[in-house]
Amino acid sequence: MTTVRIIGTDDGSAKARLIRAADAEIAAHGTDALQMDAVAKRAGVSRATAFRQLGSVSEVLVQVVLLRSQRHVTELHRLMDNKAGVFAKIEAALIYTARELPTDPSIAALIARHSASLHDPRVREVSMELLGPVLLEGQRLGEIRVDVGLDELVNFVVEQTYLAAEEVDRSEDAARNRFRQFVIPAVEARGCFGGEYTSRIGEVEHAVSTAREALDNLAQKLRGARS
Repeated sequence: MTTVRIIGTDDGSAKARLIRAADAEIAAHGTDALQMDAVAKRAGVSRATAFRQLGSVSEVLVQVVLLRSQRHVTELHRLMDNKAGVFAKIEAALIYTARELPTDPSIAALIARHSASLHDPRVREVSMELLGPVLLEGQRLGEIRVDVGLDELVNFVVEQTYLAAEEVDRSEDAARNRFRQFVIPAVEARGCFGGEYTSRIGEVEHAVSTAREALDNLAQKLRGARS
């Protein structure tokens, strides 16, 4: 997935205008001051229309978060695509989200709701589409445990993301330490070596293969220069 699917944010409808207006309100005044009246006024619709389209301020917050999450999801895909192993991909995602998500007040407010936001079907959909394929591939390769359902695995990783984002120390070292001490032992496949070792071996093999290819290319260029 390269974009978060949000119904009506770009189609010129009243709902689309309301979500964009709410985004602007949060940018101007923060999440604590968010009021449906102000959102309706900025969107050019009645208060009744605003409530009919979005239902509540809580729903407005979710819609704005999904809208703003698009750029984060795109960046997460880029980071994960650049990593070779399953654990390297998830670690890169955790480090990024711990550092970047709390800088957006709307996303930070949603994270603060923990279980309520974790079980929102749209938030779950985004999490599943981002992490699900990686975890499934890890199961196929024997790196991720298969005795726990995919939903539970995704929920656990997202919960750890929330916790990392709420820490005072959100540095790369702190996020990596959380991942290696708590996430890996919980999700790696059970076996004589464990899923992490299998994944790390794959990462090393990929790195060696890439380095060998680079050396071969360099050798060809040098031979061409000499001739």
